Amino acid sequence: MIKILIAEDDMLFAQTLEDFLTEEGFSVDLCHSGTEAEELCYERSYHLLLLDINMPGLNGLELLRNLRAQENNTPAIYLTSYQDKETLMAGYDRGADDFLKKPVDLDELRMRIQALVRRSYNLGERIPIGALTYDMRRKRLLDGENEIALTKKLSTLLEILIQKRGEVVTKEEIKSSLWEWDENPSDGALRVYINELKKLLGKEWIENIKGIGYRLAK
Repeated sequence: MIKILIAEDDMLFAQTLEDFLTEEGFSVDLCHSGTEAEELCYERSYHLLLLDINMPGLNGLELLRNLRAQENNTPAIYLTSYQDKETLMAGYDRGADDFLKKPVDLDELRMRIQALVRRSYNLGERIPIGALTYDMRRKRLLDGENEIALTKKLSTLLEILIQKRGEVVTKEEIKSSLWEWDENPSDGALRVYINELKKLLGKEWIENIKGIGYRLAK
């Protein structure tokens, strides 16, 4: 599942964004200051950042400059009421990937997010995994045109591995995306889901990195 951090100090607008993106199938964390956003980015991994510019603590420009200095290259979109060329240039100079002007059209935002994530992580709509294919848009695992049933957690787990295909995904990264805040994740439960995926894909497609996490073969 694609994990997004929203940093926006307008609480009503931020809640609107969170509700919309959650309904669209994204996993969302929400904060209201640049300082809190920076802390979350150190603690967790995200696929995309949605940033306001005017925020208490660090503003959006300072936040992104700090993250890029720490080699955090998570794609970032500014959502801002600024329209002057100087601010836009400053945003791109800090490492922004895109801008959307407020008031934001939510359908356009969804399309911009999907395009940026596909481009940044080299994801198409259908991802081949051996003899099978995973349809990212419809969240279906296919054998030819026949669908293989997946639970929501198995689908989410597979997407997490696909999004970092060829790289090690830590257990903590997986658990933070796979379980909600009020659930109790465990290494044992994670192993159960990993083994279920191995049965579907073939055990050679998922590598255990002892004590660290898992990797989906290229």
